[in-house]
Amino acid sequence: MKLLEKYNRALVEKNKVMNLTAHKTEEQSWKNNVQDSLLFNDVIASALSGCETPKIVDLGSGGGSPAIPLKISFSQIDMTMIDSVGKKVIFLNDVISELKLENCRAEHARIEDFCKNNRECFDAVTARAVAPFNTLIEYALPLLKVGGLLFAYKGVNANEEIALSHNALLKLGGEVEKIESASLDLETTRHLVLVRKTKKTPMEYPRGRNLPRLKPL
Repeated sequence: MKLLEKYNRALVEKNKVMNLTAHKTEEQSWKNNVQDSLLFNDVIASALSGCETPKIVDLGSGGGSPAIPLKISFSQIDMTMIDSVGKKVIFLNDVISELKLENCRAEHARIEDFCKNNRECFDAVTARAVAPFNTLIEYALPLLKVGGLLFAYKGVNANEEIALSHNALLKLGGEVEKIESASLDLETTRHLVLVRKTKKTPMEYPRGRNLPRLKPL
């Protein structure tokens, strides 16, 4: 709990000079960044129970949610965070150092560039508020080992996004295994979409030149 509080305090303080979160107070950030990141801990723990040291990459990490709360909760995981904004990566590595988190690092890279040297290296991918689902799976599935899982944190439009992603899942070698739901408060429901990688992703994915966003599959 102390580590989570220290992280939340650092996030809110740094947010005064850098755009890391829309939530300005520690109370708002605790609810919408920390608690939100931990809503599905039981689901994730169960899904990864067969891995002694799960190797996880978090995409578009920004201010570090859900990656840092997850790393604090599950000390055994090996966590890599990537973000294309250098200042955010510096902040993340400062937090890692301050909290003395082992087997945890942040890297400055675009997802498609990171994938060139890290293809099919990870047991799981996490992503929260990164991209529409059909774009996200093009970024995530090439990084997963066959049999690995994408944990996609989604809001109210989860089912609609999944409905538009049948073609992308077919081409990229993924299958929606389940959708879990949890309430953050009386008015807010979150969804965690679990995608299992069922076969190797063709080498031409992810596409460069921002095509996953501009022309999603």
